[in-house]
Amino acid sequence: MEIEKHIREKERLNQALDGKLTTAQNELEELFKKYRLDVMPGLAHDFSSFVIEELYLKRFSLPKC
Repeated sequence: MEIEKHIREKERLNQALDGKLTTAQNELEELFKKYRLDVMPGLAHDFSSFVIEELYLKRFSLPKC
C-alpha cells in the first residue's frame, strides 16, 4: 500500500461524504464484523461489489424471472 495514495484517497472520500468518512467507515466495519467479513477480505470485497450492483439494478424496472 502506498501511504501517500491512501492519504489522498481518504481525503477524496471524506470530501465526497461531506466529512463523514469516519462515521461511514465505522458503520461498515461493524457490519463486516457482524457477518465475519472482517476476517475474509476477498469475500468482503465480493459482497460489497454485489451490493453496489444490486443498488444499481434496482433503479430499473426489470421483469422478474
